[in-house]
Amino acid sequence: MKNKILFILLHGSMMPDRHNNVMSTWGKDVNILFYSDHEDKENKIYKVSDRTDYHSNEDKHVGAWKLIHKRKLYNKFDWFYFCDDDTFVNYKLLDSEIENFDKRKITGHVLNGTWPFDKSLNYCSGGAGYLAHKSRVQFISKRLELKDTGYSDVTLGLFCRDHGIEFFHDDRFNPNDEEGKIREGYVTTDPRYKNITNPEKFFSHHYVKTHEKMNKLYELCLS
Repeated sequence: MKNKILFILLHGSMMPDRHNNVMSTWGKDVNILFYSDHEDKENKIYKVSDRTDYHSNEDKHVGAWKLIHKRKLYNKFDWFYFCDDDTFVNYKLLDSEIENFDKRKITGHVLNGTWPFDKSLNYCSGGAGYLAHKSRVQFISKRLELKDTGYSDVTLGLFCRDHGIEFFHDDRFNPNDEEGKIREGYVTTDPRYKNITNPEKFFSHHYVKTHEKMNKLYELCLS
C-alpha cells in the first residue's frame, strides 16, 4: 500500500473464529491489531478490558485509544481504520482513495438520528468502520473517556461533538452485509444497500460472519 494505515479491530475471546476469518483473508496483508478481553500478542491481540459482554465494546474501544496513546502509534502510521472483527475491508480501494479524504474529519458511514437519547447526535457506524488521520488520532487518544453509553461509536460521536471534530459521510462504507441485508437490528434502509451486485465498489461490508463469505469477498476484491 502507498499509505501507512493501521487497521484496529474490535474482538472478543468468545468468538475466536472471527480472528481467523480476518487473518486468513484481508488481514494477513495489512498492518493490523485486535483489541479484546484477552491477550495473545503472537496473533496481534491486545487486552484492553476484562469484560466479555456485548456492551463491553465501549470499554474496549476506549481502551484501544489509550493503547494507541501509550504506544504512540500515531508516530508510526498516517491513518487509522477502526472496525469490527466481522467487517471485510477492501484495503486496496481504500488506499487508492485515501488522499481524497479530509484529514481534519473522521470519514465513514455517518448515522443520523439513531441514538434514542439524543436524536441530534451524528456518528460513524463502528461496524462499517471509520478512518481517522494521525493528527486526529493523537488528539483523541489523549482525551477519550468512557461515557457509559454501551456503544463505542456513540461515545466517539459525543466526544467529537464536544471537541468540534466533524464526520464526513461516504456511502462506500457499508453498515449492512455484502448482500445489502440487515442482519442484526436497524442500521440503514438506504436503497444504496439493497441487493448489492458490486461489492468490490465498497470500502467495507459489515456482518461478514463466516470464513466462506469473508474469503469470497477477498477473492473478488483483493486477489
